[in-house]
Amino acid sequence: MKTVLQDSTPKCRGEFKIEVRRNGKIIDEWADHNLVVDCGRCRLAELAAGFSTNSITQIGLGSGSDAEAEEDTELQDQQLFPLENISVDGRDAKFEFKIGESQANGLSIREFALFTSDDVMFSHRVRRDSASGKVGVIDKFPDIEIVGYWLLHF
Repeated sequence: MKTVLQDSTPKCRGEFKIEVRRNGKIIDEWADHNLVVDCGRCRLAELAAGFSTNSITQIGLGSGSDAEAEEDTELQDQQLFPLENISVDGRDAKFEFKIGESQANGLSIREFALFTSDDVMFSHRVRRDSASGKVGVIDKFPDIEIVGYWLLHF
């Protein structure tokens, strides 16, 4: 009898949460899961094999409203910002960010993504209302800041 080993490791999954604050007061909150895109999976393979040292270091904002797809590589009207804090707890990696009052002003934010240090998209999420499925927009003005985290479970 031949034994066949099967890998039952699920795909990388995660959680994404933001708070939108106006003058320091929370005016909106949103949480969802994430999609690790194909180029993010390739980057994981390269990191595991020692072919890359470009880890996740940036949060990306964009104005696109198309549903995210595994082949995505960039955001519409893309703007990238450094992450505030990165931590690891067992198999979980947490990426914390803050988009300050002076950043991304004038952008109608509908999408978020994590990017590596060489600007490769790792994961992507378009902001949708869970009840209606409609794309939610954050019109970024100087009195608005966005604080949140992206948690990846490996």
